[in-house]
Amino acid sequence: MLKLLFLLIFPILTVSSGIAQERKMQLWNYNSVSVQVWNKTSIEIVEKIHYSTEDANVNVKFGDVWLKHNPGKWFKYGAGFRMSYVRTVSGWSEERRPMLLGEFVQNYHNIKFDFSNRFEYRWFEQAQNMFRYRQKLDIDFPSVTSLKLKLFTSEEAFIKANSENLHLARFYVGINALNREHFHLKIYYSLEKSKTPEQWNTSDIMGVNMNLML
Repeated sequence: MLKLLFLLIFPILTVSSGIAQERKMQLWNYNSVSVQVWNKTSIEIVEKIHYSTEDANVNVKFGDVWLKHNPGKWFKYGAGFRMSYVRTVSGWSEERRPMLLGEFVQNYHNIKFDFSNRFEYRWFEQAQNMFRYRQKLDIDFPSVTSLKLKLFTSEEAFIKANSENLHLARFYVGINALNREHFHLKIYYSLEKSKTPEQWNTSDIMGVNMNLML
């Protein structure tokens, strides 16, 4: 089974390394700590950075604070706030982002489906403010090896509440490398399409997510 996992992941890594010279390549690191403060209610602290291999710089960094409630196995909801910074030619541009989240979870034959909906108001320091909707579907598959590694795939789309509409989309594939009671580790590749006034641009992303639950 380990050979099967290698055959599934190796083509992705090969393609991403081969095309990185032709389009943007990013390295992402996501870390979160979640603490249960009341019954079925938790506070989550998040930090994330985006590193560009083209610029050899961190170009995006942000921090989130979330309050989430999980009333049942199939649904949870929450509210959060983000402070985000994007590197520009004139320095770091700041964004503040209040967010609302609704998430639906279902298991079918040991396959987990997680569909999340997020509504956000993007409050920029140097740009026009806007509302945006983000939807994401995560699919986690059963273990395929004796090491209990699990494959997952996701799709994510961002829609602005203006004439631009859909302006950012990503497709993910990766491995749940560790899935313990209090710690999760994910390693993934993502293909990103982002819209500019002139065209759609493509980026390749390699990322690591680390989640600690207390």
